[in-house]
Amino acid sequence: MPWIKNYNGFVNFLSLVIVHAPDGFPKEDYLRDDEQLTLESAFKELKDGMAVVEPRVSDGAVLDTLRGQLDHALAMYRQGDDVKGAHLLQDFERLMPREAGPQPPR
Repeated sequence: MPWIKNYNGFVNFLSLVIVHAPDGFPKEDYLRDDEQLTLESAFKELKDGMAVVEPRVSDGAVLDTLRGQLDHALAMYRQGDDVKGAHLLQDFERLMPREAGPQPPR
């Protein structure tokens, strides 16, 4: 079941990951155990959800940076550095376009 369906959904899901990663994701009673969010499934959802972010970022270098931030954050969580992982996700959040619609040229 995809959690991210649009840009606002991506922003909301990112906030959920920032607050709950690496192992504090809420257990949803309507999901089976194998459907519950984990660190790995949350980051897979974020990576897949980049499809709704990409149309709003015209600079390829920024897109590469965003993708790299996700990879680096997951690596930090896997290594047990939860603070660094959260900071990288916050940096990712700051790089994202602010508005849900297409961005004007800069």
